[in-house]
This record gives sequence, structure tokens and C-alpha cells, in this order.
Amino acid sequence: MNNKRWVRVLMGTMLTSGLLVSACAPKAADPAATPEPAAKGAEPAKSAGPVSITMARAGSPSAIPKEDFVKKELDAKLGINFKLDLTDDKEHANKLSVLAASQNLPDLIEIKEKDLSVYYQMARNGLLLDLTPYLDKLGSVKKQVGEEGFTKGKVDGKVFGFSQAPRIVPQGFWIRKDWLDKLGLKAPTTMDELLEVAKAFTEKDPDGNGKKDTYGISGTREAERGFLGAHGTTEPNKFYIQDGKLVNSLYDPNMKKGIEEFQRFLKAGVVDPELFTNKVTDVTDKAAKGFAGIFYEQWAGLVRDEHVKKMKEINPKAELVLLPALQGAKNVRFNDVGQITAIIAIPKKLEKDPEKLNKVLELLNYVSEGDGANLVYYGQKDVHWKKEGDKIVLTEKKGEASYTWLYQLTGRPEMDYLMTKFPPQAALIKESSALPELKVYNGFVIPPKGFNITDANRFIGEEMLKFYTGKAKVEDYDAFLASLEKTFNFKVYLEEADKTLKGLGYVK
Repeated sequence: MNNKRWVRVLMGTMLTSGLLVSACAPKAADPAATPEPAAKGAEPAKSAGPVSITMARAGSPSAIPKEDFVKKELDAKLGINFKLDLTDDKEHANKLSVLAASQNLPDLIEIKEKDLSVYYQMARNGLLLDLTPYLDKLGSVKKQVGEEGFTKGKVDGKVFGFSQAPRIVPQGFWIRKDWLDKLGLKAPTTMDELLEVAKAFTEKDPDGNGKKDTYGISGTREAERGFLGAHGTTEPNKFYIQDGKLVNSLYDPNMKKGIEEFQRFLKAGVVDPELFTNKVTDVTDKAAKGFAGIFYEQWAGLVRDEHVKKMKEINPKAELVLLPALQGAKNVRFNDVGQITAIIAIPKKLEKDPEKLNKVLELLNYVSEGDGANLVYYGQKDVHWKKEGDKIVLTEKKGEASYTWLYQLTGRPEMDYLMTKFPPQAALIKESSALPELKVYNGFVIPPKGFNITDANRFIGEEMLKFYTGKAKVEDYDAFLASLEKTFNFKVYLEEADKTLKGLGYVK
């Protein structure tokens, strides 16, 4: 595709849908042969001063302090002038699309999981560098993200980027132990007992204020995972393997049972009416104020030091504990082994600037291992952290390094990082991480050309909400699937997933 047509496609999408890149990438011209890596052949001419490198990331510009010690150390160590160009998460994809349309992409690019359609289109239109010839120069990055990190970055068989190291999001049910004690109840061990405790928390004034102002269960919409998981499935449109065969959760016979389970709790009036619209910050606030006694959430939204402090300021006896997996529950959440937190890519134009390209690769390696990694994880040695034997211990000045995550360009070794950053929560993090989870593989599946995954998922979400809330009958579920297949050609997506995961060896 020539550049003028690329600009017209993007601008047309802007005008007609309010999005800057459509989910369906247009047909691209045949890519040119991949050139030799910059490291081969004659050494590139060196600049007289530092090499300027700009990276586009999602984030708030105000998050970086005026005295940015990370930038200062990276610049001095690597001979660069590194600038993070941060844009609000909601606008990041739009900005990338405008930059792509004007052939003005920065030297490094972050594309979040929700914006992957932008990545696929830029790759298919020849704007990104195929990293295949440069993989031997990314040794530290490979250690950080693994081979799978580069597999996740493939588009049409070529490696146009890599996925950051995966995060751990150990969700589960948390419960107010002090409310259990006040009402003389035991912690629930089954879904039936969970419902009875939720009823008591709703009806028996567990906070003792003489008002009927509490609910049994709160959380975000992701709480569906807990109810569906009790019957062996998980949230809609997730791919997993059963008996060696690929299954999409929408087609799992247990999905109907999970819907009926969720309906049972909603009909009982024990669930926060705002559960389907809550944000994590809303859940954190409601937990602190004693709005409900059971929460489906991850530890970071409930038991970080600042959250516990706020909760105990309101009720000094308040105590949230993690519920073990309920009897019969096959999983409490899913874990996408193909998870893409964000893709990191380099524009193709850098192959014409080998000095800058080498510096970009050097930067990515440096923040992935050793001194550079510790800098972006924890801050400055002997200032924000110190070594005690083989263990990293944070100092009282650790708060000054709260922004360094913005420089974790390739991700981080999640469990070690969490254990170091949050020692008071270490036991709970381990405990919640050990809860049973269902392995899903969506992260490996790239929607085929012509299939709009965004619109399909929006339709699925809207229809499933109707089933959960009883506005649609479970008997009509098969008709919903038929409509999904007809309206969105959904079987094309199912076939693509099967083909992809067989090719990767996950399905036989």
C-alpha cells in the first residue's frame, strides 16, 4: 500500500467511526526484502553527542518528577538522550495512528493489549521493523520475556515486536473476617454457603450501625470469573484446552450452568447493584467504607498498605482475608498464557539509522537485566534500595522511586518484584497466586483479516449481561450463539484460533 492510501485509510476511519485505526487492516503491498542487521558490515558513523531516542508510551506526563534520576542514569550509562513521550491511555492509540499516518513514528513504540489492532495494521503496512535479523542482539530481552514474548509479537509470521513479560493478576474472593465473627458465621466452603453468608451480610447489619446499608458481594464485572469458574469455565470468548481439544468458553456446556449460578446470587439481592459498572477504584473505596463483606478482586485493589490503613481508620477491627477455592470450583480465574500486557515495537525507518537502532537495542537490553533492571524496578542502589546478602531490601526513600515502572520497557520478573516491593503482602500474594486457574490462549490468536474482534466482543458483553441479569432466558442462549455466528462470522475466528494453536503445538 502506498503512503497516500495509508493516510486516507486512517483519516477515513477517524471521520466515520471516531477511531483512528480500524480493527481490520487493509491489504498491504509486498514487503521489501529484510536488510542486513545494523551490527553487520561496517561500523556506523558515531554522533558527536548523545543519540536522541524518543519512546511513545501510555501514561500521565505528570507521573515523571522534575528530578528524573532514571533518565539521568540511563543517559549517562548509554550515551543517549532518552525521552518518554507519555499520553493518556485513552488517547494513546489515536496518537500512534496519527503519527503513523504522517510517517512520523518515534524510535520506540508501546501498544497496549486493547489497542492491538493498531499494531497489526502498522505491521501489515510495512511501518514496523522485522526484528528477526536482530534477535541475537536482544539476549537480555529474551531472558526477560522468553521465546513466547517474541512469538506473541508475530504478525503474518514475522516478528514485528515483542510482548512485555507477563503480569500476575491473582484474583479471588476476599471476605470480612470481622463480620463473620460478629455474626457467628464460619467462612464459606461451597457456593451454597457463600450465598448464605452473602445473605447474612446483606440482611443482618454486620457493621452494627442499625441500618440496612450493606451488601454481600461487590467487585467489578470481572467477578463473573468467580461464578463461571465454579462450573469449570470462565468469562466469555476465552480459548482453553479440554481433553486435547480446543474449546471456546462460549460453547462450553458448563457456560449455561455458570450463568444460572450468577443469576442465583443476583436474584437473591446480595450483589452490589453497581457491580457491572464498578471500576477497581470503586471497589477499593467500597471495601474501605464497609459497603460489602465479600469482594472479588486481586490483592492490590484491597490489601495494599494504603487501602488497609484507610479501612482501619473507619473501622479499626476490619480485616479482609482471602477465601480458599470453594469446594467443587475448578478455577477462580483464568490465566492467559498468551497474555500481552503491551507490545514493544521499533519503526522500520530505523534500519536507515544503524547508530540509533543499535542504541535502541542496547537500551532494551540494559533495562532487562542487571544494574539497569534494578534501576527501573527499585530505583538507585544505596538510596532507594540496598543489598542484604542476596536479597534486595527497600529503604525509607522507596517512595521517590514510585514512578520507575514507566521505564520498565520490557516488563519485570513479576513474583520477585512483588515480593520485594510489597513485603507486608508477600504471604497474601503467594496465597492468592496459588488459587486454581484456567489456562487460556487468547493472547496467541490474531483475529483474521476482515473479522472485527472489537465489535464481536462488544456484542458478546452486551448479550451476556442480559443473561446474567435475567433479562434474557438461558433457554435462548443457543439463539444468541447463532446470532453471533451470523452477524460477525464468528466461526472464522474459531477456525483461526484452532489453526494458530495447532501451529504452535498447543492443540494436536
